Amino acid sequence: MTRLSVALLCVLFLAGCAQEYTKEIDLSTDTAEDADYTSSDLLLISDEMITSIMTNGFHHQYAAAHNGQRPVMILARALENNTDEHIDTRMILDKIRTALIKDGVAQFVDDKAFDQALDQLNMQATDLYDDTKAAKLGRFVGAHYIMRGSIGNIRKMDGRETRNYFLITMTIVDIETLLITWIDEVEYKRASTKGSVRW
Repeated sequence: MTRLSVALLCVLFLAGCAQEYTKEIDLSTDTAEDADYTSSDLLLISDEMITSIMTNGFHHQYAAAHNGQRPVMILARALENNTDEHIDTRMILDKIRTALIKDGVAQFVDDKAFDQALDQLNMQATDLYDDTKAAKLGRFVGAHYIMRGSIGNIRKMDGRETRNYFLITMTIVDIETLLITWIDEVEYKRASTKGSVRW
């Protein structure tokens, strides 16, 4: 084999190694690859909590007592993360909020926009703005309920096996009375085993 042939084979081999293969993954059939928190957990938790809230019926009771109006809710900044992992728990709350708005169950005060609106109103209160054209303070809609919760885990390792137990608890609290209007929890346990390498 000539040097040119060897060089050509090396180039072809390296080119093949450099290719990137991408495939779409169906979220409904995606399974966990290890014992850690995954996107499938996000879907499991949010779906179960959404179903629980829908069947609770507190929003129907509120609407009946307030001329058919939907309750106004606000989200906590995130679920309290008591796990040993970095988890963006706000994603769980956002998925639940999206479903409740789309299904007409509740209205939500945008907590992130609220802070920005306050900053803007404070700026407009200075001499930099024309009073006749500045936004008026005092027209925000107050929330009736706050949605909050926590996520925790217990991880056990035994040789090559890892077992991870998760418990997610969520509540909807009446802001005026601080009574819990709805509460539920999701729990699951997963085990993964590391393969052994033989030489």
